Amino acid sequence: MNARILLILSLALFAISCSSESDATGNQSSGQDHAFWVSLEAAQTKALDEGKYILLDVYTEWCGFCRRMNRETYADKRVQEALDKYFYPVRIDAESPRVVSFKGESYSMVDLAQAFGVQSYPTTIFLSPDGEAVALQPGFIEAERFHKMLSFVGSESYRTQSFQQYSESTR
Repeated sequence: MNARILLILSLALFAISCSSESDATGNQSSGQDHAFWVSLEAAQTKALDEGKYILLDVYTEWCGFCRRMNRETYADKRVQEALDKYFYPVRIDAESPRVVSFKGESYSMVDLAQAFGVQSYPTTIFLSPDGEAVALQPGFIEAERFHKMLSFVGSESYRTQSFQQYSESTR
């Protein structure tokens, strides 16, 4: 009887953990949910109104480095502070047929990722408030470096200096 109860509890816990894998938009959580993700449509409207940039986190459900970046990098307090100050962060599943609107056009997430030239995951795309691509950075990014990248783009330092110059000046 005790074995039966343990089996039922184990199955219940497994079911709960599986159901928590999706985030509020129906996308895979890739390890941990964060409250700061917004829809692409909302980000575009708010970015124009408030002059903030848009950050596109392009990921896939199967990507281990995507999950790691979500779990480690995006969970970092300094990264979250820079995101809050300068960006509207958006997640795009590069394999999803889900349709989103970007600059007045409808795209599947797959097509949008391809339109930006994304070839590996994760890829981070920095967009100006009007939706123009500022930079595209493929691969996993450690929290400290990512914080510097967010500040570099968000403060618009990219307009007057290289990232290397910025990094050296902010040590």
